[in-house]
Amino acid sequence: MDVRSLSRTEAKVVLSLESEGTEVVSLAEIRRRTGASPGFARKLAHDLVRKSWLQRVRQGTYLLNPGRYGPEAVPNTDPLRIGRRLVAPYYFGYATAAELHGIFPRASRVYYIVTPTRWVPGERLADRFRTVRLSRSRFFGSRPMVRRGVRLEVSDVERTVLDCLDRPELAGGIAGVSHIFALAKPGLDWSRLGSYLDRMKNRSLTLRAGYLAEHVRPSIPAPPSWVRARMARAGEPYVPLGPARIHGRRGVRDPRWHVIRNLADAQLFAEGEIR
Repeated sequence: MDVRSLSRTEAKVVLSLESEGTEVVSLAEIRRRTGASPGFARKLAHDLVRKSWLQRVRQGTYLLNPGRYGPEAVPNTDPLRIGRRLVAPYYFGYATAAELHGIFPRASRVYYIVTPTRWVPGERLADRFRTVRLSRSRFFGSRPMVRRGVRLEVSDVERTVLDCLDRPELAGGIAGVSHIFALAKPGLDWSRLGSYLDRMKNRSLTLRAGYLAEHVRPSIPAPPSWVRARMARAGEPYVPLGPARIHGRRGVRDPRWHVIRNLADAQLFAEGEIR
């Protein structure tokens, strides 16, 4: 049997989606297009998935595998194509964004999706996608990007650097963050980086970002005004550079940034240029 064969009702769904260039369809939309009952709409969707015309991306939502995919209809399982349809609003962040920007050389098995919406990937997607939920006030700093013909929302370079420093476990640890900072530093928009720090209102993050700005690739100095505006104030507590639960709180103390360098040089590798 030709698995790509379509009944009259199935064809109404598929051909209408293809003619409109629509990529995603919900059960409610299948009902609207066919006049079917909720139960029959679910059966239609199930049959179209079985015949490889649709692939399920979340409960009640499907991606079209159009006719141009050929008679075998091998589904397009590109995580970027699927991930952008899982939740809205969203942006790809952390190691995923760093990789898309070319500042994280390792390929990550997990795709990080940042959203202010309460959503968790289902069991089928949990091994490929991880959601990081932010408050609406901290959900900013993304831009559109086209990769492999897919339009995505991705944190910009400055937001990517800060997100990774804020959650180093989502970017290869503090060594990965140092590497990301080193590769991003030549093209950083320091005004935007400072604006984001101000909006995030996280003094520990500001101090650690300032420390890396001076110590990673020192041959590319941060603007003096940027440094002066963010240096540690008298009496301000010291903060560990790497997560204390992993690296502890002991290490060399930097009096300019009140940062405890609680890692050995080998753990803080970044382009071979760190002091």
